[in-house]
Amino acid sequence: MNITIITILLPYPLTSGGAQAQYNMIDVLRKRHHITIIFPLGGQNHKWALKELRTKWPEVTFHPYSFFRQLLYFPFFIDKVTRFFNLVFKLNSESFQKERVLKPYGYVINEDFIRFINNIVNNQPADIVQVEFYPFLKLARHLPEGIKKVFIHHEIRFIRNERNLKTFALNNSDIEYMQYLKSEEIDDLNKFDKIATLTNTDKDILVTNGVSVPILVSPAAIHTKVFPYKGWNNTLVFLGGMGHAPNVEGMNWLSNEVLPLIDWKRKFNNVSLNVIGNTWHKENISGIPNRNIGIKGFVPKLEDEAYGGIMIVPILSGSGMRMKILEGAALAMPIITTTVGIEGINMINGESCIIADKPAEFAEAMIKLMTDTELRKRLAISAQSIYIKYYSKETLVSKRENLYII
Repeated sequence: MNITIITILLPYPLTSGGAQAQYNMIDVLRKRHHITIIFPLGGQNHKWALKELRTKWPEVTFHPYSFFRQLLYFPFFIDKVTRFFNLVFKLNSESFQKERVLKPYGYVINEDFIRFINNIVNNQPADIVQVEFYPFLKLARHLPEGIKKVFIHHEIRFIRNERNLKTFALNNSDIEYMQYLKSEEIDDLNKFDKIATLTNTDKDILVTNGVSVPILVSPAAIHTKVFPYKGWNNTLVFLGGMGHAPNVEGMNWLSNEVLPLIDWKRKFNNVSLNVIGNTWHKENISGIPNRNIGIKGFVPKLEDEAYGGIMIVPILSGSGMRMKILEGAALAMPIITTTVGIEGINMINGESCIIADKPAEFAEAMIKLMTDTELRKRLAISAQSIYIKYYSKETLVSKRENLYII
């Protein structure tokens, strides 16, 4: 089968959940189907990454849309300039913070890009066109007539908007604009032949809100190897880059409201917090002695820095699946998370993880796991068994292939 994938994000390097979600699925699908990938260069999509990915996937065809052609589209150029100005001069203003939530920056859909896509789709020809990520959702309006098209919804945008803006004072204009974006998202989803969500929770939300086309639940796969439980090495692990807003929100909550509730100096003086993910600095994190914070950045092999730790997932907003939960489970790590963090994953509070949504509860859960050897082992082994049963790469790729039966 010829599958053409149109994505905002080149699935390499594996520095984000979105990149990993695509990479791990395509890495198996490329051996069974002919895969073509269309994506815009620039931003997170680098030429060096494309060169490396072509070496890894010689049978995959890549069609990068050049950054120069994007800049020729005047609204895109103005958008880039405005974005830079706002980041420098209006970063902390509430109006700009709301705008950053509601408006995806840096993605172009213009007549030239549409022609670029359709020429490739028609010349392949494609049996299936697969569109990934919300900023390209509108492409459903512009793909050739008669082509079978599917959409991979990594994160329901209107749910993310509602959660990210819950702490802002919204005026009537803000509320009306959110409602407009929600109705537009649902309308565009209904233009596809089939949709894949990462969780049953997201599927139920879409059905409840008026999406009428068939929806398949197709979780994202991870590439982390399965390791046996090895005990605790006195580290806590936070996984996620600073470029993803829910990670920043979660780290702020952890630093300012959770960690200060724990008596680090008297009771847990030898415990360290390892922060894995791009662009973090020690000044972004507080609430624990500075010398006990390890900024690890991006690590090619997660097990090198995370294995043996306790995974903490203080995520308060966003939608979709938290792949870090699955990675922690594969590494047999005991996991503390919020309800949002574990959303859509088949784990049960007290059996395969601990769920805590209030600062005092989250701190108490951390203390409990740092002091209870048997609880750590029981949760870790249970989480790993769930991962192996429901979320192994082979199982998930078989589910994804059902998406192409139209």
